[in-house]
Amino acid sequence: MRRHITAVLVFPGCMLAGCAVGPDYRAPQPELPEVWHQAATDGLTQGNTDVQEWWQVFEDPRLSELIERAAEGNLDLRLAVLRIREARALRGVAAGELLPTLGGQGSYQRYKRSANSQFAFPRAGSKGETFANTVTRGIATNALGTGLGTIAPGIPGVTNSVAGALVGLLPTPSAAPETDEINLHAAGFDASWEIDVFGGIRRGVQSADAALEATVEDYRGTLVTLLAEVATTYVEIRTLQSQIEATSKNITLQQETLDLTQARLDLDLATELDVQQAETNLATTQAQLPQLESALAISIYRLSVLIGREPSALWDELAVTAPIPQTPAEVFVGVPTDLLRQRPDIRSAERHLAAQTARIGVAAAELYPRFTLSGTFGFEALNFKHAIDRGSITYGFGPSVRWNIFDGLRNLNRIAAQEAATHQSYVVYQRTLLTALQEVESSLVAYKREQVRRDALDRAVKAADRSVQLAETLYRNGFVDFQNVLDAQRSLANLENTLAQSRGLVTINLVSLYKALGGGWSPEVAPQQQYLEQRHDVLHRPVGFFLSGGKSSLPWDRDSELSDEQSEPSDDFAAEPGEGNLD
Repeated sequence: MRRHITAVLVFPGCMLAGCAVGPDYRAPQPELPEVWHQAATDGLTQGNTDVQEWWQVFEDPRLSELIERAAEGNLDLRLAVLRIREARALRGVAAGELLPTLGGQGSYQRYKRSANSQFAFPRAGSKGETFANTVTRGIATNALGTGLGTIAPGIPGVTNSVAGALVGLLPTPSAAPETDEINLHAAGFDASWEIDVFGGIRRGVQSADAALEATVEDYRGTLVTLLAEVATTYVEIRTLQSQIEATSKNITLQQETLDLTQARLDLDLATELDVQQAETNLATTQAQLPQLESALAISIYRLSVLIGREPSALWDELAVTAPIPQTPAEVFVGVPTDLLRQRPDIRSAERHLAAQTARIGVAAAELYPRFTLSGTFGFEALNFKHAIDRGSITYGFGPSVRWNIFDGLRNLNRIAAQEAATHQSYVVYQRTLLTALQEVESSLVAYKREQVRRDALDRAVKAADRSVQLAETLYRNGFVDFQNVLDAQRSLANLENTLAQSRGLVTINLVSLYKALGGGWSPEVAPQQQYLEQRHDVLHRPVGFFLSGGKSSLPWDRDSELSDEQSEPSDDFAAEPGEGNLD
């Protein structure tokens, strides 16, 4: 009973105040740990971190240049920008529901009503037709009365009366229905405006706003992923070059050993077995080189596509060997709560949750009446020359209400479905947050442990290199057999290859850490923003779009024109205040 009383009180209050039905959104406040796991951050700095341009810590100008080129040319990032543009247009559609609609209409009809319809009216005959009809009926009555008098003589009054009654049953020409043809000219306007009393339309706008903000965060997430992938691929290229260099060095060393064993064989100081083992060792190492060179080419092709160019575009630039980017001595990792601010995927999940929450209100508004103001104004006339006369004015206006009182509980189930979808969005938000925490913790552990592995491998390579020198010296002096030389060389080749991989992996793990922390974007920098607003957009030239018959240039035409404008800067392309902002 108390619920019914509350509903009765709320209903007129909503009508007067224009409240919005459905839940009012509040951003969730998740509980996060205060610091990262101690084992993962041992040796790292827990202070504040600025990861917006994290690639600068590597002090590699080539890497910084490639990242800038990828941000301006990558096609996945351009797709993300265009999705923002689409979401902004859809938000405009939702906001347009708050405004009245106005339409124009005009018509011409030549109209004739059916003579056999219930709305047809009898047409009175002319005087000549009436006279002829009277004379004809009189003659017919006299003739019929004479005939009846012959059959029944003696009662002429009765026979004349019967004859008149029979003739009276015949339809007269004046009773035949007829209609006229008319011309009807009409022109005017009609307008309607739905008053958003219960906030269903406003909830739709709120949902569209949140969806737009989510696409902005998705764009930033794409940027974060892109920059990390560019850096990772670049490090892979330098790592492969380091491996190729180490392998080539070992091939040279093993070729010298083969030449040595061949010379000793010629002097009967070595056996044929030593020569064949040296040949096997050399061929095995040489077989690794094509695989590394293939992987290097593939990585260069991938990086070229990431910057929006053809696969071979970076070949000349990156074919020259360069060292692997070195990690800084100090890395700031911040605290877990920074993820809520820095990670675009968490921010996007929260905005999707807000958009879905507003959809509950959109569905709930269908439970309540919908109020509309509508009106028409125009001219109607039978003659065109009077079509716009004052007397031809016609109009009508007034409010209307529509209330879906019973629909078989369909709308209640729609509301329940939206509530369930909101719960799903919240679970997605929680999962995204936990995944982000996991990625950071995993990257921290991987970065620190790989550093330890790299240092151990570095010591092993130095020891293996010394072992090769000692084994070769002892072999020349006849103190050890050739198998010791082979074992030492194989160990050195494997260790140098593994060390190069580990050095690259340390840098890649740091890149992954910066990506997990949400680095690589800032509110002030928006690459490829020029694709968000273009002068050829229909919203910027609605009249021209209408007069052109709804024709617009194709995307590839716009790209060529945009490239021309970028090569020749002009003040005409300057954005208006507020135009082109991602938000």
